Amino acid sequence: MALTGFDPSIVQTSMNNVIAAANDVMDVLCNKFQAQFVDKMSELWACNDAQNFFRNSVKPAMDNLTNDANNIFVSVINAMRDAGNNWAAETGATFSPPSYTSNRKAVDISSIQENINGVRGIDLSAATTVSSALAIINGAAESALSRAVSAVQSCGFIGGTSAANLLASLNTIKTNINTTFTNCSASLKTAINNTTTNYKDTEGKIAQAFAGQE
Repeated sequence: MALTGFDPSIVQTSMNNVIAAANDVMDVLCNKFQAQFVDKMSELWACNDAQNFFRNSVKPAMDNLTNDANNIFVSVINAMRDAGNNWAAETGATFSPPSYTSNRKAVDISSIQENINGVRGIDLSAATTVSSALAIINGAAESALSRAVSAVQSCGFIGGTSAANLLASLNTIKTNINTTFTNCSASLKTAINNTTTNYKDTEGKIAQAFAGQE
């Protein structure tokens, strides 16, 4: 007969690993995205197209992504805690689940300007290089998420559908990450093309103006 139950020590370890992975995902989507894409792009691209892209495409999409991802992580962690508490009560086991405090941050696009010291346009070559960071950040977020998936796959709940249900929730985050970054990359290309048409390639002038502003 198949067993149904839980191993409290394994569940606690799994929860710790899920929490660590959740923190890593948020660090990538919030801090690394901010530093490696938004802030770097602000030094190379300044005009209405840049502001519109970040205001209308980037900020709402990324804020929704990180909010939804955080809610799912909270749901997964709470479900593991509640299931563990219920099993402990049923079996008389000792169970001390860890807590999760999110490090989520909203995207700050205040550095994206309409002009920098009167210069408008884009350093196309440098901006194209920075735009490649989107794929790197996407990959890093998925890598961190895979650690949460691995933790849930060995979560300590034996039998039933507990692990499968948790995995389905985490896979929703993966789908949302892929969709958000795919859409962001596509809309970025359109916005950059608009800028090169309207303002031309400034090749270094934006970065120079930015340095002069500081």
